[in-house]
Amino acid sequence: MLSICKSTIVKNLTALSSIVCLCLCFSTWAISPVATLTVQQKIERLVDLSEIQPQVAINELTKILTELPPDVTLTDKRDVLDALIELNIRKDQQQLAQANIEQLETLALRYNDEVSATLVLNFKVLQLENDGNFQAAKKLIDQALEKVKTLNDKKLTSRIHITAGLIYQQLGDFQIALQHLVTAIEYCQTGTKSEDLKLIQIYKIIGILYDATKNTELSLEYNAKATELALKIGAKNQMASLTNDRGVAYTTAGRFEEAKQSYVDSLRYARAIGSARNEVIAVNNLSDLTYRMGRYPECLEFGKETLALAEKMENNNYIASARINVGLCRMALGDVKLGAKEVNLGLDYLRKTSAKPDLETVLGQLAIAYQKAGMYREGFETLQEQLKISSELFGASQEHAMAEMKEKYEAHEREKQIELLEQKNQIQRVEIVNKSLQRVVAILATIIALATAATVFLFYRKLRNTNRDLEKANLKLAHQSTRDPLTGLLNRRAFNEAMKFRTQLRERREADLNQPPHALVLLDIDFFKKINDNYGHAAGDAVLVEISRRLNIAMREKDMLMRWGGEEFLIFLNHIPEASLELVIERLLISVGARPVMYEKKSISVTISAGFISLPQGEESEVNAGWEQLLKLADSALYMAKMHGRNQAIGITKLVVPMEQIEEVLINDFESAIKQQQIEIQKIPGPEQAEVTIEL
Repeated sequence: MLSICKSTIVKNLTALSSIVCLCLCFSTWAISPVATLTVQQKIERLVDLSEIQPQVAINELTKILTELPPDVTLTDKRDVLDALIELNIRKDQQQLAQANIEQLETLALRYNDEVSATLVLNFKVLQLENDGNFQAAKKLIDQALEKVKTLNDKKLTSRIHITAGLIYQQLGDFQIALQHLVTAIEYCQTGTKSEDLKLIQIYKIIGILYDATKNTELSLEYNAKATELALKIGAKNQMASLTNDRGVAYTTAGRFEEAKQSYVDSLRYARAIGSARNEVIAVNNLSDLTYRMGRYPECLEFGKETLALAEKMENNNYIASARINVGLCRMALGDVKLGAKEVNLGLDYLRKTSAKPDLETVLGQLAIAYQKAGMYREGFETLQEQLKISSELFGASQEHAMAEMKEKYEAHEREKQIELLEQKNQIQRVEIVNKSLQRVVAILATIIALATAATVFLFYRKLRNTNRDLEKANLKLAHQSTRDPLTGLLNRRAFNEAMKFRTQLRERREADLNQPPHALVLLDIDFFKKINDNYGHAAGDAVLVEISRRLNIAMREKDMLMRWGGEEFLIFLNHIPEASLELVIERLLISVGARPVMYEKKSISVTISAGFISLPQGEESEVNAGWEQLLKLADSALYMAKMHGRNQAIGITKLVVPMEQIEEVLINDFESAIKQQQIEIQKIPGPEQAEVTIEL
């Protein structure tokens, strides 16, 4: 049976490749016109709407396109066409998509616009993928990859690499697919809905790659990551696809009841949003699942329903999958001749499209079906083709492939000898046939055992290497998500996750009450804009890297140093005695300001200002104190240090009044709180500076 995941399921993924490049800033949509909205804002709202009402979004985008004024900017018209074409493809409106692609191509030629030209290539790839022409799609995506190298467009670069990952995944080139996905995530930014949609897509494909290498645990782990993001942003179209992927992973692991529930959930999501594509996938996979469970009449009904839906959509990929499932069901129910015909029609399509992962799976299932029906010759030939595809997918040696061809030739010669014997003696025919069949069965069993052992060994070796590479990529992805790319320091996300984890460990934190308190130190490089203006941004980057290095050296191993954003750094001092806090702060100021930073033989004097505070404050224990509140207070102290001369640190040593009574005053009027003796502060000066420091 054929479940749609590694090939046709990715069509649901490609529906995001354009949409994610637009910033989805709005979460609600009113169909009534808003005169003050720009074209870009209208696109953003409609793209957001498309996750739950795609056809309404298509109608409105079409209206915007027809009403664009003659003097419309290139960017506005390109982005309207971009969003519209992507939705046309998602809804299988191929003729409308083609017409709009032609408009975009005209735009590219008229303005010599490489961005539009690259988008056209990307859409043509998606059209070829929809037709199952994966080899032609590969040629075009390779062209798009070359084009995007010349463009300084991170979003478009990420988008093209995602599409490349999809195409190579369907061709069975898993390692190349993974390389493109890792590159795509390197160009992802964080913190916006559009980037969340990209991450959903990438996590989804990585999950499918792990499923292809039979690593169900990691496949489900990445599916869970994608699902969490999809639920967070309300991406119902993605939920329909992700629940289906989860069902495929469960099926691979033999967890059939969980797989069935996932497919039912996928069907519910698909019908709720009117997604014919996701509906046909879910029904098809229910057909595959019931076949594996031995429920053949039910399997046949699901298969027929899939075929009807696929023919209505005029989608050859789904038609082929449905025919394979219907055919295998018929063979299991005893209608071997008709069933085999249906399966082979589907196989012909898979051969034509070079969908090797699916082709290898179906050939294996058909070989078993032939064997059960007593059709040993057909089963043997089918097995030979499957083993050949397996060697291509999982790296079998050329010697192994040649051995298979030799066995196939010898089997053919034996069949010719049997035919000659039949012509000589009709009486001996039955006996010869019986003996021949016995020999074929014995040889087939031996070949299957040897070929299976060899294939398993080669597959295991390839699988082990693949999993090792995927493990490395997994670690790289985790590192990228929590590290600042310039300085290599932890980033804001890493700190938020650490604090979230600490909040959950209440028992551990209660035990910490007997230890010295923690402290937060917020640092900011003084006059950093002037450093960039006077010496250039490259010098500014060099200063950030050097200051990061100096702060790292000045800290203890158990402390956390993060780049908080721009020229700001945050330090979490872990269990720092109150008597030592001043010394640590002073050491940090001196480590930065005591000597200049050298850049291209230029001496750049640099100082920092800081705000610091201990955790907790007042009578409240750390178990209940919110670090977010205390970080705001540290920020207020930093602001005061900036306003009163820089190159110093100001810390809050004591809250005289409970936090909840003065929180607003502390954040909005810090100096007033000091004058009213509501808090006590400590000032720590930095190292003395030459006049040149002020000139920066």
